[in-house]
Amino acid sequence: MAKTAKTAWGIDVGNCTLKAIKLRSGDENVEVLDFDLIEHEKILSQPDINPQEKFDLIIRALSSFLEKHDISDSEVVVSIPGQSSFARFVHLPPIDKKRIPDLVKLEAQQQIPFNIDDVEWDWQTFQGSDSPDIELGIFAVKKDLVRQALRPFTQADCLVNTVQIAPMALYNFLQYDQKQLLNSAAKEAIITLDIGAENTDLIIADGMRVWQRSIPIGGNQFTAAVQKAFKLTFAKAEAIKKTANTSKYARQIFQAMRSVFADLAAEIQRSLGFYSSGNRDVRYRQVLAMGNVTKLPGLIKFLQQSLSLPVKRLDNFESLKLTSEVPVTRFTANLSSLAVAYGLALQGINEATIESNLLPTDIIRQTQWKRKRWWFVAACAIFVVASTVCFLKAYSGSQDINSSTTGSNLARIDKNSKKVSKSKSDKKMLSASIEEAKLKIQKHAALYQDRNLVPTLYQTILDALPNEVHNPDQQELYKAFNQSEPDPDVVKTVPRAQRKQVFISAIQMIYSNDLNKGFEEIIRERAIVTKSDMGGGQQGMGMPGMEGFPGMPGFPGMPGFPGMPGMPGMPGMPPLFGPGKGFTGPGKKSLKKIQSSETDMQIEEEAPTEPVPGFVIIIEGSTPHKDGLSFLQPPEVGLDRSKWGFFQRLRHLGQTDKNIYDQEHKDTQAPSPAPPSGIKSPMGGPLGVAGLGAPSKETIPEEKVLEGVPNNPYQISESNSALKIPVETYIWPGNTDKYFLIEKGWIKASDADPKQPGGLGVLKPVSESGAGMNVGFDTTESGGQVTALREIIDPLTAEVISEVYKRNSNNEVLTDIEGAPEYTQNDYWFRIKLKVKLKEDNSKSTEPALPDKVSAR
Repeated sequence: MAKTAKTAWGIDVGNCTLKAIKLRSGDENVEVLDFDLIEHEKILSQPDINPQEKFDLIIRALSSFLEKHDISDSEVVVSIPGQSSFARFVHLPPIDKKRIPDLVKLEAQQQIPFNIDDVEWDWQTFQGSDSPDIELGIFAVKKDLVRQALRPFTQADCLVNTVQIAPMALYNFLQYDQKQLLNSAAKEAIITLDIGAENTDLIIADGMRVWQRSIPIGGNQFTAAVQKAFKLTFAKAEAIKKTANTSKYARQIFQAMRSVFADLAAEIQRSLGFYSSGNRDVRYRQVLAMGNVTKLPGLIKFLQQSLSLPVKRLDNFESLKLTSEVPVTRFTANLSSLAVAYGLALQGINEATIESNLLPTDIIRQTQWKRKRWWFVAACAIFVVASTVCFLKAYSGSQDINSSTTGSNLARIDKNSKKVSKSKSDKKMLSASIEEAKLKIQKHAALYQDRNLVPTLYQTILDALPNEVHNPDQQELYKAFNQSEPDPDVVKTVPRAQRKQVFISAIQMIYSNDLNKGFEEIIRERAIVTKSDMGGGQQGMGMPGMEGFPGMPGFPGMPGFPGMPGMPGMPGMPPLFGPGKGFTGPGKKSLKKIQSSETDMQIEEEAPTEPVPGFVIIIEGSTPHKDGLSFLQPPEVGLDRSKWGFFQRLRHLGQTDKNIYDQEHKDTQAPSPAPPSGIKSPMGGPLGVAGLGAPSKETIPEEKVLEGVPNNPYQISESNSALKIPVETYIWPGNTDKYFLIEKGWIKASDADPKQPGGLGVLKPVSESGAGMNVGFDTTESGGQVTALREIIDPLTAEVISEVYKRNSNNEVLTDIEGAPEYTQNDYWFRIKLKVKLKEDNSKSTEPALPDKVSAR
């Protein structure tokens, strides 16, 4: 950013109005020197406006603003819409501050889902005065989007010094101005809503943390509802909406917009629930709403009732002082629309909390050159004068070259020359050490050379979910979910307990320098947490994507709610792939200890000596199928891929039939203890068959290894598809928990199970009366009445997915012979932790030939 100016203009170009405010730092409070609001001739987000017409409308508004106001002596800060940008906050581990820039670059490559060369990005660290914890904020926007936003300013010859994301400007406004609200909130979180024409920016301020989401509902949706109800043009519907407060048809207008009210409240409630699932100790203080849409009749009251939180419309600025030139009446009337511009201008005078700048580097240079070109002219003149003086002095010095002091000077020069030679030698040795360090860094960065790696890995996980290919008998069910507006009636035609579905509520991807470490150690090192492991965090949130920056993709089971979890689980799941394994990893290893009993067998081996970089993937989700374990992990299926479940596809991620055969065939040559009687591989057959368990004590015939591998087009196609996947599941012998760890349980509408993932459905308040017990977070008894407070439901089909009590016809809770209540258990949740590594050679695209026995199957 350029040097601090005494004054700054914050300019927010919205779809309806260009809003600008000029601030100056005062002795006590910031002063407002000027402001303006210029409405566009048409709403920029109208369906019938093309990009060129939109650009012309912005140019006309900006030119009108520049004709009335002189901005040459001020910093100019402009905004980028929240839906077009990317912001992520990460908790850093305690490290030396000198190492933070290197760690930031690695985090940026991992967090930003695009080639780092295609985005403008910036970062900033935050640390409390009494806390050692450091929060890292990463902000980014695609280069083409920021240049598109700046094009009108360039056309109008308006020099821009800083570009900031609109939600971050709102956060700066909140931190600086609403001090009474923040002080009264103590450690409680404040929710800010800025309802615009196309989107609603939701910002949660929680101490040093800030979380934002752009909800795709705004003033245009309200206008469209009025347009549809009264069969008007968009312009007439907009006019009616603006005058709804004074219209005699206010009630009819409100009824027409009621569905949009409900959608907006539902999206806000869903966002708050999602944030709470990752931050279990958060408490919300109140909601601060702004934007012209908040003037609609009944909206504030409706939001307050729906969210069960106080909702306040922004009606004053606490830390601003108006100068005599500012018209108080007009400023107060438009105060609710100036918050973003206010936050932008605060950054221009260095009063902002978040100071990131997404202005392209070449534009920064142009701006600095235009502001300082006269300084360069003066510098050139000084250079010419100085050169002349030096020339005259050199001429005078040449007369003394043969003086008596020349000899001693030459001796001193020779001595210094030898010192320089020695320094060069030392430099060469240091350079060699630096090159060695660079090679290590390049090895760790190899996973990020191909920017398609992370999206490909996400897509591979999605492809492993149940779908029309894996389960053709439920094609209509999957089609009902995949259409633009899911049809709950079609979904309900298949009983919930029979639906072959897996819903994913969250995916986290954690880079590690060495996958041989345990899951907990890797998670602690990276300071990326899951709900069950280390409390709340911001990682892996499956919220909807943004324009130019997609978020976590939506998963089956929740169409219309992208990235929102579905629901699943696994009844009483045993360890997934048996304690012992027949696979080996890279590097040297040695058998360390063998334990065997009638019920347990465990092989512990030393980890490979060579570090293996890769990813730890944490998947949380649920399933409604009644046979949770058998559905997710069908037994006795061997290598028949058409019968595999979701877990088996993850277990052999990126592995062909040939890979599996070769590994097992190699492992069967070495003797090892036979498995205890009766132990079966979860993938089918005895342990040690087809690479799915500990190797047998005796050599297994090739025919036995290949047993269960079918020869059909589906098997061949699925095996060949594994070649295209650049990663594979990383496995080395030892306890299964070292590389494939599972947690599971019944979904409960209470905090009884702290490991249960968040976001498995929607918490629904339930009010019912009757004798006996109810399932909920709490119960309240009054006069013999018992009230159940909450249960978890599927937001699409409204089916209960949490555990509930069994009841008789009198609504009394049924108990067993010992008097304990009996339950009806619905969906299950699960959490999988697995490790994947980059394949050693991704350049080979053809599968090696199988042995004759395999080829002929």
